[in-house]
Amino acid sequence: MSTESKSVTVVVEETKAQDKKKNYIKESGKQILAMAEEHGLDAEINPNKNDATALERALIRERKRRELRQINLESIIKAAYASCKNESAGQPDLDWQHRFFDMAQEIHNPMMQKLWAQVLKREVTNPGSTSMKALQTLHDMSPKEAQILQRAASLACSFGTDASKKLFVGVKSKGSIFKLGKRISTATVSLGAYQLPYSSLLVLIELGLVHSSELESGEIDMTAPLPIQYQGRSMSLQAHQKGASLLYYRFTPTGNELCRLLGNKPNHDYWDQVTALLQQTFAIHSDSKGSVNHSV
Repeated sequence: MSTESKSVTVVVEETKAQDKKKNYIKESGKQILAMAEEHGLDAEINPNKNDATALERALIRERKRRELRQINLESIIKAAYASCKNESAGQPDLDWQHRFFDMAQEIHNPMMQKLWAQVLKREVTNPGSTSMKALQTLHDMSPKEAQILQRAASLACSFGTDASKKLFVGVKSKGSIFKLGKRISTATVSLGAYQLPYSSLLVLIELGLVHSSELESGEIDMTAPLPIQYQGRSMSLQAHQKGASLLYYRFTPTGNELCRLLGNKPNHDYWDQVTALLQQTFAIHSDSKGSVNHSV
């Protein structure tokens, strides 16, 4: 990209930010009035709209809500259909379908609608892949919380024979008896450097998507390589010495479901740092053939 095009992009982004700020800074009364008008609730504020009875106004508002719900569902269906590539499909459970449409009709945000379209597509191609609990959790999430989950999912890996997703945060190892007197050392990677600060981790914990405690793996066997998978990549770790273990946060079953839904979207800078950190304690052997899935 040329310097000129870069500057144009910066200007456009700054203009968007300024416009967004102008839209945000509004008198509270005007903001409430605008919201009331949008939802058909301004009769007591706007005398010009007080001619109809309360029941008539309620019926008008309910009709508008039904229309909007229909539009929401049709948008989600359209996005799900557009993503299909003639994969083999099955019939989702009828109760699941009704629950899905009841929840999805309330999703107005375009970004969240795309996510719900992914849920539907996945359930059609793999019935039973998304639980009712995962649907409810997704329904209760704000767009900002969904973005936090997406960032966390891009950092998630799995290792050993346990296919559950984990957020790797560091390595604990024992120093050489000759150099450090068996002192335990810990090397960590900062998740905050990759847009996942501890405050975001707390959001995921509160949502029930990540377990609250930092965990430590068992001591890594020096004789058997430890398989590790990251976003479609597969490799193995061979410990240089005894006493090495991995530190991580573990996704809950619901968190695992939603991470699988988001697919593989690796953060290369994060994984480069993780690899550099692991190389201090392990020999890393990459699988050039691609991903190997390890089940529990």
